[in-house]
Amino acid sequence: MSETVVRTRDLRGLLRRHWLIVTLLLVGVTLRVLTWIAYHPAILFGDSFRYLDNIGVHDPTGLHPIGYDFFVLDLLTVFGGLGFITAAQHVAGVLAGFALYPLARRYGAPNWLAAIAAAPLLLDGYQLQIEQMIMSDAWQQVLLVATLWLLLGWGAPNPARAGIAGLLLGIAVAFRMAALPLIVPALCYLVIAGGAWRSKRGWLKIATRSVALVLGFSIMVGGYAAYFYAETGKVGLSNTTSNVLYGRAAVVADCDTLELTELERLACPDEPLGERKGINDYAHIIANEQWRERFPPDTDIAPVLESFGMKTFQQQPVDIAGGIFVDFLKGFAPVRTQSYNDVPLLWWQFQRTFPFYNHEDKTREYIQEFDGVEPADQPVLAAVMRSYQLTVGYTPGTLLGIGGLIALAAGFGIGSRARASGLRAAALLPVGMAITILGISAAFEFSWRYQLPALSLLPIAGVLGITAYLRRDKKDSDGDPAEPVTTDQQHGVPGQVPGQTGAEEPAGQAQPPHTEGAPEARG
Repeated sequence: MSETVVRTRDLRGLLRRHWLIVTLLLVGVTLRVLTWIAYHPAILFGDSFRYLDNIGVHDPTGLHPIGYDFFVLDLLTVFGGLGFITAAQHVAGVLAGFALYPLARRYGAPNWLAAIAAAPLLLDGYQLQIEQMIMSDAWQQVLLVATLWLLLGWGAPNPARAGIAGLLLGIAVAFRMAALPLIVPALCYLVIAGGAWRSKRGWLKIATRSVALVLGFSIMVGGYAAYFYAETGKVGLSNTTSNVLYGRAAVVADCDTLELTELERLACPDEPLGERKGINDYAHIIANEQWRERFPPDTDIAPVLESFGMKTFQQQPVDIAGGIFVDFLKGFAPVRTQSYNDVPLLWWQFQRTFPFYNHEDKTREYIQEFDGVEPADQPVLAAVMRSYQLTVGYTPGTLLGIGGLIALAAGFGIGSRARASGLRAAALLPVGMAITILGISAAFEFSWRYQLPALSLLPIAGVLGITAYLRRDKKDSDGDPAEPVTTDQQHGVPGQVPGQTGAEEPAGQAQPPHTEGAPEARG
């Protein structure tokens, strides 16, 4: 039998076994091609101009951190214009979505279930739309998936992989400050992964990999802080703390009862309670010259807004916490809805024509500068993409929430199968990361844009949780194995870690790492 025939037969077998993910990949690629053609070369939101203006400048004093312009735009604009950037973002989105499939299979998920982990990132219309924008969000998804692979892909991580994961989390902070607290669930995972916590020697392993994670994270975040200090003379990472605090506080502040200084009282909103504007309006109100005139000349307004926000948080904690909790829950609605004074939903939806967001002249100027063309739309394709996104092309938040709950149940060992599955720590990591980044985003304001990280975290969390309940092989019920499992090659039945027996480990004995990593399952 010729080598060509053998390869053809192997390829057919591969496609037959993995037909669902192949189908999802083809659909995802097709949708991205249609999007790229429908709104060419790129959609420019208001934030897009700030990113583009910061290419080669990297001023950290703006509204956004400099990671996107430093790591992405500086590099990609060497090779092409905005159309090249959006094409690269679509490719990155496809790769990130697909990467969740083999990750789920390494932990014993059958092919159909592993494909579910990848589907939202591959097919969600809101993900497609943000990839067509000059915005940092698509790359944050890539960083989240890469971090999951480093921490989960080869079992409990060694110090080298933990350190690289910490570095990636630090880079994610440079893209969006909301990623800053992700170091917490990552550290928690390193404590429980592999069951090392059950022995004194295991705690040395935990300490080593945890230090590596924090070191990698600190190198990036500390370096960013040093750069920020060198440029501004201030300690911190961003100048936007006052905007964030004031925006959240202004919508609920009861200035009749708050104890404020005379200067802080000038920051009280003009509108009475119940008629306030949205958080987004107050967070950016400092740019309103007429509003700034209420303060004495030469007043440094940002510290005043920050102090106003802190005092509101201290004196009205229930109102603040209630608002954050409500905004957190909005992301789990079954359909895309917009509540009173939310960030407009239409900002993140495909339009029937090229969207200019009230800055048409500026959009034309920038697209001409970077691509030498006029912004163009294909009305038929635009209508198709809009219809897709608004009907079947989005992931219901309720399903994402259910996936998160299943992961939490499995992670906390609810049920004998979950306790014996060896997948508890693996399920807790992505759901912990999701709760963290969605929670910190809700602390600022609710926006469907800020819900996008759920697409890369909650489906894989839910799939790992379901797999924990489907597993039939038994492991030490107190902890997780050091390595992911494989599946039976013919039937996709969850199997054992290479080199292990089905017997339980003696109490207090951690399993050794497998230096070559677990092979990809082929069932």
